[in-house]
Amino acid sequence: MTPKVSICVPVYNVEKYIDRFMNSVLAQTFTDFECILVDDCSPCNSGKICDEYAKRDKRIKVIHKQKNEGLPQARKTGFENSSGEYIQFLDSDDYIEKDMIEKMYKKAVSGNFDIVVCDYFTNKNEREKIHKQDFSSFDKITIMKKVLLVKIKSVVWNKLVKKEVVQLAEFPVYSYSEDYVITMQNIHNSSSIGYIDSPLYHYCYNEASLSEMKKQPHIKNNKRWHFEKNENWRILVKFLKDKYGDLKIFEPELSNAINKLKKTYMKDKELRANKDLFLLYPESKYYQWSIKTLIKKPIKFLLGR
Repeated sequence: MTPKVSICVPVYNVEKYIDRFMNSVLAQTFTDFECILVDDCSPCNSGKICDEYAKRDKRIKVIHKQKNEGLPQARKTGFENSSGEYIQFLDSDDYIEKDMIEKMYKKAVSGNFDIVVCDYFTNKNEREKIHKQDFSSFDKITIMKKVLLVKIKSVVWNKLVKKEVVQLAEFPVYSYSEDYVITMQNIHNSSSIGYIDSPLYHYCYNEASLSEMKKQPHIKNNKRWHFEKNENWRILVKFLKDKYGDLKIFEPELSNAINKLKKTYMKDKELRANKDLFLLYPESKYYQWSIKTLIKKPIKFLLGR
């Protein structure tokens, strides 16, 4: 029998956290789901632990990839093997409230929504903080602009999405900022979006896992982090241009987001010298930087000249 919800979960180096995550999934008040665990060639015992859970519960499926391809492609593998009406992407080093899937699914069905978004917690050093999403408007362009402003989080894990919408999305290769690429496509391809004004997801700051590289501040000094993030923003800008043509409808939010990204390049001599990084959406030069930023760094670099 086809499940109503497919939970797609990349697994990599989460041996310390996979039990906590799986316990939260198996404790769900909503039971009509399948949970697809994608072992992305994890170097630890995560894959074996997943197999043990699959033996205990027939709703759990495990896919062992033959090659490590990173977070977005692991999610893609999970999606390609899903059969549910709705897709819920989750991260295996986090965990969810016991009624998350039930509330998300009921909201989607009752309102005929293609996407349902919820609030979330961040958990760090035994401290818990609630993060609200700004849904003062449900106009799609406005929502996309709020994603660019980070007033609505771009992450995929606090969103339940109808499968036919996800089918239209192209999953990026690189991990950094991949959420923006997937979420913005899903919003564009949706006809209606619902919001649950309640935190249902726990985003955890752990040591080293599949999604952890994006959570650790020191990684932002890694050159690969910058180049991969830049490439995914190129993909996003191209998508928006292909679908909307004139991107002025996304201004100044789009330029502000990209200029903020370019500002991080200025902190490193090697990155600063790479002109290709500054060719990302050159139109952003028409939207001014703050006076403080312009005083600190040469304008020719900031404008990509």
